[in-house]
Amino acid sequence: MNARRAEAKPLDRSFFARPTLVVAREILGCELCHRTGTEVRRGRIVEAEAYTNDAASHARHARKTPRNAVMFGPPGHAYIYTIYGMYVCLNAVTEEEGVPAAVLIRGLDGIDGAAGPARLCRALGITRAQNAVDLTTGDTLWIAPGRPASAERIIQTTRIGIRVATELPWRFYLAGSSGVSKVDRKAERATDMPVRRVR
Repeated sequence: MNARRAEAKPLDRSFFARPTLVVAREILGCELCHRTGTEVRRGRIVEAEAYTNDAASHARHARKTPRNAVMFGPPGHAYIYTIYGMYVCLNAVTEEEGVPAAVLIRGLDGIDGAAGPARLCRALGITRAQNAVDLTTGDTLWIAPGRPASAERIIQTTRIGIRVATELPWRFYLAGSSGVSKVDRKAERATDMPVRRVR
C-alpha cells in the first residue's frame, strides 16, 4: 500500500467543468489522494467511466433525488454511493451546475487491491462520509494532476457492471495497467490497428 504525504496541488474546478467524456479520458494518469490522519494514501487513476443522464445513470431523465443530488451540484465534488448495502464507489462530478453528470473512478495503480471502484475506495479508506466533499481544495480527498497519460495507450470501450446502455463506449483505461478492473482485448486490438485515411 502506498501511503505518503501529499505534495501536488489538486486539480482546479475548471478541469471538471467540461464535457463528461472529456474528463473521463483526461482524468487517466491523475492521482486520487485521501488524507487519513497524518498520512496520504494515493493511487494513479488508470480506469474511469462517464455517466450523464443516460439510462444507466443514477440521474437518468435528469430526475433529482436525495441520493443523486450531488450530481446536479457544482463540478469538482465527490459523489459517493453505496452498492450491495456495504461497498462504496467514488465519482467526480462534472459539467456545469444543474447538469447531472459524473465520472466513476474504476481503477488505480500504485496501491494494492485497487482494481475496481469498490476495491479502490476500500484500499484508500474512502467512505460515504466523504460524499459531497470538494475535490478541488486538497483538504481530505482530492485529485492531483499526476503523470499525464497522453503518451500511453488509452483504450475506449463500453462500460461494465450495468444492465442498460451497455452499448455506449464511455469507459476509458490505460492498456497494461494492473489497476484496470476488466480489460477488453477486442478494443485493445482495434486500438493497435493503423489509422486509415479518409480520401
